[in-house]
Amino acid sequence: MARTLTRRSRYAALAGAILGSTLLTVPTAPPANAVTVTVRVAYIKDDPFGVNQYDVRFNGAVRSDGPNAYIIEGELDAYCHHGTLTGQSVRLDYGATRRSWQDVRYWCTDTPVPIRVRGSRDYGDTIDIKVGATSGSFNTYQFGETQRFNVGVD
Repeated sequence: MARTLTRRSRYAALAGAILGSTLLTVPTAPPANAVTVTVRVAYIKDDPFGVNQYDVRFNGAVRSDGPNAYIIEGELDAYCHHGTLTGQSVRLDYGATRRSWQDVRYWCTDTPVPIRVRGSRDYGDTIDIKVGATSGSFNTYQFGETQRFNVGVD
């Protein structure tokens, strides 16, 4: 009878070892390749004499929020010349490259403002961001360069 218990113990230990090594070799999901990317976008406009009229900047970060979303966080700050007849506004435009633009707008005098927005995107799509101000004729918006950010997926 002692021999039977020893044999059973060995079989149980062997089964445990096989099961344990099998569990260790089960493939797992690939590591996430999402990154947080620093964002610095600007729109600057000077008059013909070199005097600064508009200086709009967004400093922050963009990151993946899963494979089909993203988050932009940071601060929108602006200087708008005081010699205008109407109030001036500034805006941050953002969107997935293969989707439409979204924006947030503020009066220039209300900046700096914290920004936190979440957007949707197609799997792995990049994010476009730009800033602008009502510096055009009849208070139309003019913008700085659009910058594109690849944040990966997670």
